[in-house]
Amino acid sequence: MMFRWQQLASASGIRQVFFLLCCLVLLLGLAYALHLRVLFSGVEAAHEQTRRMNIERIDRASRAQALASAEAQLAAANESLNVSRWRLEAGGELADLLEVVALRGHAHGVFVEHLEVLAQVLHDQHIELPMQLHLRGSYSGLAAFFHGLAQLPRLLTAQDFSLLADEENAPNGLRMQVRVSAYRSLEASAWPEVPVAEPGLVGPVPDSLRNPFQSSPQTLPREYLRTLPLEQFEMVGSLARNQVRFALLRAAGFVHRLQLGDRLGRNNGRVVRIDEREVEITEEVFVQGEGWVERTRTLGLKLPANTG
Repeated sequence: MMFRWQQLASASGIRQVFFLLCCLVLLLGLAYALHLRVLFSGVEAAHEQTRRMNIERIDRASRAQALASAEAQLAAANESLNVSRWRLEAGGELADLLEVVALRGHAHGVFVEHLEVLAQVLHDQHIELPMQLHLRGSYSGLAAFFHGLAQLPRLLTAQDFSLLADEENAPNGLRMQVRVSAYRSLEASAWPEVPVAEPGLVGPVPDSLRNPFQSSPQTLPREYLRTLPLEQFEMVGSLARNQVRFALLRAAGFVHRLQLGDRLGRNNGRVVRIDEREVEITEEVFVQGEGWVERTRTLGLKLPANTG
């Protein structure tokens, strides 16, 4: 053994360096096996733990955002609930409401002939306070009266109404019987008061309302239909009564009800067939070389723009 070390000591410098490098590599391998391997494993474990913590942090942030959104929705729902509860009793006691009804009727020329407070109806979350009204007035006055009630801060509903002509008391007068219900919440609102629109800001009655007991002042004579070109007519519907079908054709801004045999158009047009979706019309037209010939045209049902 001593001989080998003596040989190694007497060897060239290159061999000595190579031998030292081998020893160094061997020592590093032993150090990795004994210490560095454990250290690297700890670093990898710490890295994995950091990755898991980042995932948990992102997940918690997402949950916190979802929770904040849910809390905002809950707050909005509670606010809406409080507003609804407040509207059930806005305006004070039932006596105050009856006074408002009488004042509204007087303002629109509606006479309250009879007002009867009916028995309360208990529901799960509220109490219904029904009352029966007998009213008398013009159609426009009644429409304005209920339009005003609908815009009160207190919730009111009208149902089970009947409408009859009352020409004996006033021209174009009407009698109405209607059940109007007010409500009271079983739980008090958390809001003492909710801002509402001023009474003077009540919107106007829609112009489209028309007294159904009066005929329209704008009626066209049937002969007028024979002065319009057939291209201006369009089918908008049909009616059936006692096995007889009528076609509803729109022209010149009006809807006209036609049946078999009725005349329309400038070419002596005549309705020869009507079904639910189309109407067939024959015309007399002059054809060069053939003279007067009969031509058939079909008008299909015009569907609303948002259909299909």
